[in-house]
Amino acid sequence: MSPRQEKTKNDLLRAMEHIVEDLHGHVHRVADLAVALGRTLQVDDDDIARLGLVGVLHDVGKIHVDPAILSKPGPLDPWELEHMRRHPEFGFAMTVDRFDRRVSEAILYHHERYDGRGYPFGLSGMEIPLLARIVLVADAFDAMVSHRSYQPALPVEVAVEEINLHSGTQFDPMVVDAFNHVCETGQLPPTPASVVTP
Repeated sequence: MSPRQEKTKNDLLRAMEHIVEDLHGHVHRVADLAVALGRTLQVDDDDIARLGLVGVLHDVGKIHVDPAILSKPGPLDPWELEHMRRHPEFGFAMTVDRFDRRVSEAILYHHERYDGRGYPFGLSGMEIPLLARIVLVADAFDAMVSHRSYQPALPVEVAVEEINLHSGTQFDPMVVDAFNHVCETGQLPPTPASVVTP
């Protein structure tokens, strides 16, 4: 990544500071897990670097989502849900001229599901770029083990079961296999509950 891109990344992270809950914890854990999954899947070094960048910027589009929707403790109404689901498109628009296009595409597609029931376009299977399929698993796992305004954190073992339960529907089975390997070999990033603050 060039110095200009590094500055752009840091500027975007600063802009996200008060938008994304537990920003630095969440995005860096997603990036670390995505990189571990990529290495397990033996993607090349350039894609490892892209995974690290997508991990920290995958939610950048939330800058353009109403903060009241982001922090709402209960279920979103249909209009709020539709607005929230625009954040991958916002993120793509914000990054496509600033970073490698594959980074922006992974941001755009990171909520597409393997069974075609995701958003924003309803892509399925191999239509979804591998980097997006990897980041989806990393993001979903970290969201489950983190406290959110709309849900308490789940125990790690429950979140692992959920990832496996949705293999072949929400998640690419190949990526889930890599996730299980990462779990079994002790490569999961520390979860918020496991980090002891002084």
